[in-house]
Amino acid sequence: MIWFPSVHYGWKMMRGFCVPAGLVAGMLLWPAAARAAEVKSDHKRSLAALERGRRAEESGRRDEAIGAYTEAIQTNSANIAARRARSRLYLAAGDRAKAVADLDEAVKLNSSDASLLAARGDFYLVGKQYDYAIHDYDAAIKLQLRRTEIFNSRGSAYAALQQYPQAIEDFSEAIKLRLDNPEPYKGRGMARAALGQFRDALDDFDLCLSRKPDYEEVFVERALAYAALGDYGRALQDLNFALKLNEADGRAYRTRGAVKEQLADYEAALADFNEAIERDPKDARLLLARGAVYARQQRYTESLADRDRAVQLDPKSAEAYVARGSSYHLLGEHEKGFADRNTAIGLDPNYSTAWEARGNAYFMLGRYDEALADLEQAQRLDPSNKQAYQVLVAAKAKVEEKIAKARSAESIPETETVHLPDTTPAEVAEVAVPEPKPAVQTAEASARHARGRQLLQQERFAEAIQELTEAIQMDPTMALAYNARGYAQYRLKQYVPAIADFDEAIRLNPAYANAYVNRGAARAASGDKAGAAADQAKARTRP
Repeated sequence: MIWFPSVHYGWKMMRGFCVPAGLVAGMLLWPAAARAAEVKSDHKRSLAALERGRRAEESGRRDEAIGAYTEAIQTNSANIAARRARSRLYLAAGDRAKAVADLDEAVKLNSSDASLLAARGDFYLVGKQYDYAIHDYDAAIKLQLRRTEIFNSRGSAYAALQQYPQAIEDFSEAIKLRLDNPEPYKGRGMARAALGQFRDALDDFDLCLSRKPDYEEVFVERALAYAALGDYGRALQDLNFALKLNEADGRAYRTRGAVKEQLADYEAALADFNEAIERDPKDARLLLARGAVYARQQRYTESLADRDRAVQLDPKSAEAYVARGSSYHLLGEHEKGFADRNTAIGLDPNYSTAWEARGNAYFMLGRYDEALADLEQAQRLDPSNKQAYQVLVAAKAKVEEKIAKARSAESIPETETVHLPDTTPAEVAEVAVPEPKPAVQTAEASARHARGRQLLQQERFAEAIQELTEAIQMDPTMALAYNARGYAQYRLKQYVPAIADFDEAIRLNPAYANAYVNRGAARAASGDKAGAAADQAKARTRP
């Protein structure tokens, strides 16, 4: 027996009360036992709430599921499964802050759980926070979570950061871990294509499709690789099949339109770009692509409308301003054209195409000093641009010719005044002075050229040829007239004289993109596929 001097029990004070020792032990253990029972009860309630949440989620009742998961967490804050599940639903609802908060708390509760780290890595990957994603995937892999999905996801993060060698390494590891998974083959193929390894990329896309024959997106990727290698026939086959699998794929329409443009099938290209724009009318790149085709068809007003809309949709795009500037120049609105190219250079001073475009415009307008300065800058920024170099050489020649003429004029001494003594003047003999050669009738030539263009728009090609021939006779240096006459002959299927006119237009103005386009079309129509492809490639590099 143990004697308690005083024990509080209820409202009564008991003194000198003898209590058995066993009862004392029970009284001391009661709070811990009660708490254990309470915890056990909380755990059961938390699991029950978790199960209700799962059933609600499976039935598509997201709000109800979130409520049940919240109850599970409130009942047992250490319920990691409930936090992961609620995080997933928050993410689906677009509440990224709450989603990552749940994942962070789950990782704190168990930082050695590799699957939690991988789940948070997936969250960061979806949110395009690629560095954070790679950090979590690294930690998960260090904890020996070596699954194909982890390496594939980390490879995707590296690829998004354009760290393609690391991406290829991860995709290759993912393939080793599971040979039948199509995803890492797709990822590795895209990374190899980004590095210009198109044949290796084709091998990967083939392996991917052998594992998933209806993988529509990969047909589009393989088509891009074929197109990069100049195999437009196979590219079209893949794109046609992709659209059979998914006729709503705007990207497939856009890619097929670009391939058809390369083949000079402009009407078909327009049809595809129209389909793509219908599905995504706010994509400035699509409008620029369609605008380029309109320009190749000499539909300059429609081209300008598309390019103007592209600028409105993406006012920070230097490419859009360069393109719109080209339309303004083609329509004779040169001040607006230069303003757009100035804006492009201001937006991105390292964009070599903007310098080249402005230099080409200066060259076309005979402002050779300014052309030379811009083209030299374009070459500094992109020494591999052969087309810009050709125009640069032509501009240098024009500037040197101008300097030589100026020096020649300076070297002629001024005629001094000679004072003769007063004498009876001799009779002045008449000297036959030849008639001066007429000056180039540039104004009339321009008018003839303008009428010829109007006739082209009306598809009165024979009449257009007559007007344009008159313009050329008046001004043999008018590249625009040669190009227009060549186009009229092309439409009449007179390919040999058409190509000759395009040759002359390009000789007069090596920066004349539309002349390259037209010559490419004429060459293609006459069976010269290689020449056509070369001209189309040159045209694409000349704004």
